[in-house]
Amino acid sequence: MNLMMKKSVLMVCCMLLLGITSCKKDEDKTPEQPAASPSEILASVTWKSTTVKDQTGKDVTAANGGYVGIAKYNVNGDFEIKGFDGVLRSSGQWALTADGKKRMLIGTTAAGASFSRVVDVLVLNKSIFTYRITNPQGEVVDVEHVPN
Repeated sequence: MNLMMKKSVLMVCCMLLLGITSCKKDEDKTPEQPAASPSEILASVTWKSTTVKDQTGKDVTAANGGYVGIAKYNVNGDFEIKGFDGVLRSSGQWALTADGKKRMLIGTTAAGASFSRVVDVLVLNKSIFTYRITNPQGEVVDVEHVPN
C-alpha cells in the first residue's frame, strides 16, 4: 500500500472507531425523564407561604394572614392547609387546569364552613409557587410559597 492509501485507511478506521465510541456513550446515557406536569410539581412537596404582595410589590402579609401557612396537595386530589402552628385551617379537594394556569379548591374550613376558590397560578416550579387572588377587601394580592 502506498502512503496515501495507508493514511486513508487509517482515517476511515479512526472515524469508525469514533462513531462506535459515540454510539456506545449514547447507549450508556440514562433516558431523560419526562417533564413533570404542573399537578405533579404541586403535589411533590409541602408548600410554606413566604409573603403576600399587593400589585405594586409591597409586602402586605400582615394584613392577609388567612393566606399564609403550610399547604400540602396530595396526588390523590386531597389538600390540607395548616397554620404555622400546625393547626388545621382547611381541607378538601384540589385540581389544576391541564395548562397549570388555574388552581381550584373545594373544601371546608376548620370551623365547618364550605368554600370553593379558583386562583390564577403565576409561577409553579420546584422552587416556587405563586398564585394571585382577590382578598375579601377587593384587593388583588400575590401569595408566594416555597418548599417547606
